[in-house]
Amino acid sequence: MNIHIPSHTAPSNHPLRVFSTERLPLAIYLHASQQLPFRGCEAGETEKVRFLFEDSADNGSQAELEFDRGAEVSATDLFASQKYLRRAMSAAINRRNEKTEHEYKY
Repeated sequence: MNIHIPSHTAPSNHPLRVFSTERLPLAIYLHASQQLPFRGCEAGETEKVRFLFEDSADNGSQAELEFDRGAEVSATDLFASQKYLRRAMSAAINRRNEKTEHEYKY
């Protein structure tokens, strides 16, 4: 899924293009293969976490297709990306939980 979000580094009339996915294996592949720069992740109201990747050239859908067709990356890169993204995912969930707790207090 491609979405457009404003960027503080891009001119205001050129929004940053972002590819997002809730698929952890796809996110790990995109990060490990370095096809798209990782921008972060966000935890919504549901239990799902959305991974965001910069997609200036609109290559996200093609990279997803390559993944679904069985694209390969080295095991070392794969496991390093898995560890990194799981930590980012946990941080996003913790931020959401802290925000929710704060809202309930007031």
